[in-house]
Amino acid sequence: MTGNVRSMLVLALLAAPAHAKSPPALRGTHGMVASDNAIASQVGARILADGGDAADAAVATALVLGVVQPFASGIGGGGFAVVWRTDEKKGYALDFREVAPAGASKDMYLDAAGEVIPGASTRGPRAAGVPGEVAGLWALHQAHGRLPWAKVVEPALRLARDGFPAPALLAERARDKQAELAERPALAAVFLPRGEPIAEGATVKRPALAATLAAVAKGGAEAFYRGPVAKKLAAAIKADGGLITADDLAGYATKVRPVVETTWRGQRILSMPPPSSGGAVLIEVLRVLEGDDLDAMGHNSSAYIHRLAEALKHAFADRARVMGDPDFTPVPVDQLIGDAARDRVREAFDPAHTLARDAYGAPNGLPADGGTSHFSVIDRWGNAVALTTTVNTSFGSMYVAGATGVLMNDQMDDFVSKPGVPNAYGLVGRAANAIAPGKRPLSSMTPTIVLKDDKVVLVVGGSGGPTIITGTLQVLLNILAFDMDPLAAVQAPRIHHQWVPEVLLLESEIPMDVVDALKARGHQVKVVDRFNAVQAIEVDGAVMRGASDPSKLGAPAAAP
Repeated sequence: MTGNVRSMLVLALLAAPAHAKSPPALRGTHGMVASDNAIASQVGARILADGGDAADAAVATALVLGVVQPFASGIGGGGFAVVWRTDEKKGYALDFREVAPAGASKDMYLDAAGEVIPGASTRGPRAAGVPGEVAGLWALHQAHGRLPWAKVVEPALRLARDGFPAPALLAERARDKQAELAERPALAAVFLPRGEPIAEGATVKRPALAATLAAVAKGGAEAFYRGPVAKKLAAAIKADGGLITADDLAGYATKVRPVVETTWRGQRILSMPPPSSGGAVLIEVLRVLEGDDLDAMGHNSSAYIHRLAEALKHAFADRARVMGDPDFTPVPVDQLIGDAARDRVREAFDPAHTLARDAYGAPNGLPADGGTSHFSVIDRWGNAVALTTTVNTSFGSMYVAGATGVLMNDQMDDFVSKPGVPNAYGLVGRAANAIAPGKRPLSSMTPTIVLKDDKVVLVVGGSGGPTIITGTLQVLLNILAFDMDPLAAVQAPRIHHQWVPEVLLLESEIPMDVVDALKARGHQVKVVDRFNAVQAIEVDGAVMRGASDPSKLGAPAAAP
């Protein structure tokens, strides 16, 4: 088995257990939160019921997710949000992605022979980028929050301090990572009590994190980046051989960016721009598919899956060749989603067969000159937030920064350690995504909002490494092109192709005759269980319908 194929199989097993029974579709009229954890959704819905804005609910939900699902997110990580403000008829993207510390260098994970050192970019303090989550949530709240900051932090603080019943997924991830957790006393003390993985329903307390959240509740982002928390973080990381300094923390800044967007079948699609690749890849594929009669092909038929997979391969090839942090390298988004790219992909399509690897993507690069959670929120006023937050792989870097209780990300692995060498998710890239101080690594997070006549009709996004893009895209297509309700759209089996490795992942519910027909077209097929999780809220007039992916045992919640 090649390294690339092995990476793809690991990816398929990282994201989620096999399908679980889903709760019924949820309806509401006063606001809704759809996250991949029932506790977090309920907290967000309560914030909405208390008069909070979608931004307030987003902050509370994100912070709770970081407490109860630390394998996927937390204040040691970062993320992106796509925001829609209904009164202003304005949408924008909020970038609170981690950045490389000042001491980082493009060859920092290579040995003396120039080869990638296994695990160097995924474990320990040197794998962490400067975290952006607290800054991002603070910025979102300062811009739009209706409730006091301390009130929206309080639910997460209380759960960390007083304890919460271990969700089934946390118990499962603790079992999966038992050997690695056991080697790290700060994590073992919480998730391996008495040397055994935490049992489902057992009370979990995170007192060190609670103290940090208390400081953040009192002092806001200042406490985390320049105040008492920053001092503890910097001292612990320095003592443990990491690169993040007090100056790195003090210099961190969120960025407001214009969304990447298109009009598709009369509806306006707003998604995340670089340094996320998600929005551009999603829109490139949508534009390619817009001229096709998808209904005639049939949902998840071999013809439809082949068409979708071929478009995805082109878009992921473009991603690998030219995408990175737009503050460091020009990213030709307009070219990737424009008419010429659409026409190029459509003209290259062979309905009977897949193509050679080098036939995908634009032939030229730039001219001279990556554990994740997603949730969707909408409030009673029609404001919406699609927010994806991450620590990258499961439990991030597995490094807790001293007495802060902050589990740090391993986002540095989302950079290209060496051109052409795949990262933990099997993704390859080029110099556009090379490591540089202050640079944001390329991401696959795809928070997306769909509008019709300047009113939100869909808020959607997902988790699962590069399969975030394909999962979000397919749920969006299921709703907009195949007229499914959100629950059916989320439950439907999905596929994934990312160009390299040359493997088409198909969920096990795809019929065997479809699998055989795809093999006959030349696809190298691997049948697997669900490999990502998508959360969606559809709005139809005054009625909101929410669905959380059963694969992560989440549930939506409506404001009463």
